[in-house]
Order: sequence, then structure tokens, then C-alpha cells
Amino acid sequence: METSSALLHPVRLRIVQSLLGEAELTTHQLHERLPDIPIATLYRHVGHLVVHELLEVAEERQIRGASERTYRLAPGISNPTAEELKSLSSEELLTAFTVFTSGLVRDFGEYLRQADRELFADRVSFAQASFWASDEEVDEFGRALMGALEAMLTNEPSQHRRRRTLTTVLMPRDNVGTEAAADEAELA
Repeated sequence: METSSALLHPVRLRIVQSLLGEAELTTHQLHERLPDIPIATLYRHVGHLVVHELLEVAEERQIRGASERTYRLAPGISNPTAEELKSLSSEELLTAFTVFTSGLVRDFGEYLRQADRELFADRVSFAQASFWASDEEVDEFGRALMGALEAMLTNEPSQHRRRRTLTTVLMPRDNVGTEAAADEAELA
């Protein structure tokens, strides 16, 4: 799983996340969005992503004798497939999840540093809900969620729109109580 393993680094994941929803960015523009990453480190990780075909050079032009490249996500980049995920060890999966969640914590910290933040007005929320559902019901929920999201993924930037990020984590919980719930259903 070369593609996913190339993203098992927080800096590379942040670079890719910065390009989501953006057409094309130069390394300088990426550095403006990721100012805490030293420019040399940024160049090294952009190069790594290009080698692993997650980014591609969209344009190259000469500026004062230097070459400036504009990058975009490679066509067809997507979330890892079930087969790709299955090929990862438990340790690699935990690393991937840790990189993912640490990015989420960092993003929320950046939001909290904004002087004019207003959680309610900005529509910021985070919650957790546990529910009982069959595999088929979870699949239907996922299709409904993606259907609602797909309509917004094609939105263009405008003065009345803010760039937003939806993050989801869905995982099974212990079956503690499953037997008791089944017994109660039989008694009813």
C-alpha cells in the first residue's frame, strides 16, 4: 500500500489536506497555509508526494532564474480501499489513525486561536453518538451521508461560503448488552 504509507507522516498528510478543494498551489502558497513547517521540510515532503504520485506538477515556470512549480492532487487520489487497509498491520493502522486524529486536534487548536471565533455562529460542533445498527443500516447511512455531501463538494468559493471540513469516524463498540437487548426483545 505504497500510496497510503506515503501519507503516514503528519506533514505529508497536511500537505494533501491543504490541496483538497484547491485547484493548484505553489510550494510558497503551501508554506503560507502551513507556516509552522520549515520551507526545506515542506519541499522534501512535497517531493516525496510527487515521487509516490499523490501530487503532480500542474505548471512550471521560470521566475528570476529559479523554477517555480505549481502542484495539484493527482487525479484519482482517494481514500484507501478496503484491500489497501487490509494489507496494513495493526501498528500501521494505529499510526495512520494517530496521524489523522493529531491533524484533527491541530486543526481545532488553530481554530481556537482565532480571536473572533464563535462556535455556534461558525457552526462548529463535535459529538459522539452510539447506536444499534445492522451492517445494512450502516451502509445505507453512509450512502445517505455521502449523497448529502456530494452536492456540496462541487460548490465554488464565494463571498458567502467558508471552507469547512467534515470529519467522521465510525467504529463498532463492544457487544456488551447485545444479549440483554435480544432477551428483552424476545420478552416483548
